[in-house]
Amino acid sequence: MPECVDLQSGEGLWVSGPARVAVEKGGVYASGYTVEAGGEVLVRGTRGFTFYAREASRLCVYLGAGGSYRVVREGFSIVEAWSRLVEDLRSRGVRRIVVVGPVESGKSTLTAWLRNGLELCVVEADVGQNELGLPGMVAYAPWTGRALVLQDVEPAGGFFVGHVSAEKAGFLTVSAAVRASRACSGGFVVDTDGYVRGRGALYKAALAESVGANVVVVLGGREADELARLLAARRLEVVRAPSPELKRERSRVDRRSFRQRLYAALFSKSRSLVLDASLAANICPYTVAGDNVLYSCDSSLIVEAQRRPDEGVWLRPGWARGLLAGLHLANGLDEPALVEQLNLARGRLVVRVREDANIEPGSVRGVTLGWVRLGDNFVEEEHLDPGVYPEVVIKTRRRRR
Repeated sequence: MPECVDLQSGEGLWVSGPARVAVEKGGVYASGYTVEAGGEVLVRGTRGFTFYAREASRLCVYLGAGGSYRVVREGFSIVEAWSRLVEDLRSRGVRRIVVVGPVESGKSTLTAWLRNGLELCVVEADVGQNELGLPGMVAYAPWTGRALVLQDVEPAGGFFVGHVSAEKAGFLTVSAAVRASRACSGGFVVDTDGYVRGRGALYKAALAESVGANVVVVLGGREADELARLLAARRLEVVRAPSPELKRERSRVDRRSFRQRLYAALFSKSRSLVLDASLAANICPYTVAGDNVLYSCDSSLIVEAQRRPDEGVWLRPGWARGLLAGLHLANGLDEPALVEQLNLARGRLVVRVREDANIEPGSVRGVTLGWVRLGDNFVEEEHLDPGVYPEVVIKTRRRRR
């Protein structure tokens, strides 16, 4: 049986899923649109959402296992401010938007508002907390109808970055965001990560400039002032927006757990794909000597062998296992993969791909080995600095000594 709640205008109902929310009377604000009497909304089990009454309303909540709700009386001013923002951008015909701000400032939530209110394609450029389900990639999703949160949107494709830290791979993220924005038609809104201090502000400026943003929406209070000033100084149009009062705080462990669930969704049901090892792009020049591989990297000679060589830096076989990888397909998109084996001596690269991915070896034009290594149960075991292999493996190990 449902539990029904009466709300006055401006009051909110925070619902933690899984739950189904039915509007019995009145109307409520969702993500940039309203749900009228007779309408229903599903709330996922991974997060909560606050529905605000625009008039006296009755909401009935059907809770799943672990779901909950509570009435809130703060935050309606944010709804009003964001609604005015949508109307302002619509009246001016703005169709290319980048949303930036510090960590947990409401970027993904506002991106969903702008997507729904302006009927825009979404570019998800937060490689660490990818709301479209593709960690280590920039994904995009054309407008297909309203969605409460970005996780409810199905991506049309993505472009491989190979890392979950914009601070480490900002240049690759910008490139992927440009490709994703070009894949959108009729306008786009870009969701970004919270790396905005110091070089992070310059990175955000480069991203906004590269995708050709008409407007950069900056979330946050005084902590975002320097970011807004830098963007404006580079002749980008900046619009400030307030952050939600009901913020969700996520720890580093929470963020890793979120990515682990995404990896599991991608690869728990997967199949192996055998490719020619020559497709791997970011590998030092090498020669094969029997079962050994000799890499000529900038820093030194690296020898992949079962036994320690007389000269050069020794590297045991199997160093590529567990690496996140991106398959560059003939259709212009990238597909996430997980390395099972790289045997250059035999010319074999074996990767795992999604079971339902429509990929055959002949459709793969190249492979980039990423810089995140997954272990058992898709737990992130290692983050490496972007670069060529196996040099980055050697450099990482030396730093840890």
